[in-house]
Amino acid sequence: MAGTAKGSKILAPKQFERRFTGLNITLSLPEKRFLDEVLKELKQYQISSKDRKNIKEQLLEHIQESREHGEDSLYELGDSTTFVRDFLEVNKVDLHTEIKRIRTSGNLKGILLLTGSVTFAAAYLVLQLVFSMFLTESFNPERTSGNFDYHILYRISDLPWWNAMLIMISLSAALLISIMATLYMRKTKINRGTTI
Repeated sequence: MAGTAKGSKILAPKQFERRFTGLNITLSLPEKRFLDEVLKELKQYQISSKDRKNIKEQLLEHIQESREHGEDSLYELGDSTTFVRDFLEVNKVDLHTEIKRIRTSGNLKGILLLTGSVTFAAAYLVLQLVFSMFLTESFNPERTSGNFDYHILYRISDLPWWNAMLIMISLSAALLISIMATLYMRKTKINRGTTI
């Protein structure tokens, strides 16, 4: 395969279902760095944790075999970026599509967070206004008590228990509405082909 290091071993998930539970070796600093970089890049491309674990076990086995034969394991594997790229090619993962998806997923998460926050705030304020108009006497013009300080965010009734209950209902309903709006938006983005 073009672009691979000399003697580089390409790992496919179905090739290494064996478990190496007894494999416990001490890695040198460059070997540890290589292994960490490979696992980090694979996680970035959203390779499953099972496949990452299998790759880690196979890399550890390769390092141990190389030591037993007196060979440089890192020379045979090449650099971590080439190794991951070769792994993705062998497993038919389109690298350009994955890079584009990773870049756009960060923007979409921010948009979803903003949408959820704005929806929560708007739903809370609307619910508080509706509750204060229909379930309290806050807007009653015939009300004689002049010592009540109305505030739409936290004080819509002069009865503390009723005020607390209405606020809890408003918070719960606003949270539910914002979660539903965020999930709906996420679903529509996924259906359009953009993953989050």
